Amino acid sequence: MKSPEAVLRAALVANNAVTTLIGTRVYPVLAPASASLPFVTWRRVAVRRQQTLAAPMGMPVTSIEYSIFGTTYEQAREVADAMRAVLDGYGGTSNNTEVKQTSLEQESDDFVTLGGAELPPAYQITQQYDVWWKET
Repeated sequence: MKSPEAVLRAALVANNAVTTLIGTRVYPVLAPASASLPFVTWRRVAVRRQQTLAAPMGMPVTSIEYSIFGTTYEQAREVADAMRAVLDGYGGTSNNTEVKQTSLEQESDDFVTLGGAELPPAYQITQQYDVWWKET
């Protein structure tokens, strides 16, 4: 299965600045209760496919939202900045999936209580990227 999310995760965990901060703690949708802070979750929030009269063009734009969690605002901000340096403008191929272009579209800050285990409140930075990739 082709997945632009997998391409972007591979780019993040291959980057020394990112892995120094979070290791490989980049999870789809929900982090395990055992995950230590800081960590990142991602989810697909939208897919837009352009059509021609004959068929889809095969180059969708997928919006992916990353939630970055840290014990302090500075820690979350440092991870967010390292991720932006990797992903904003990124293009590359992994596992036969080609990402043409990635752009940071939105970013916001929050303070949340994490559910599951007896976890303390955490600082959260949310980044949303639009990803142009080859589906066919």
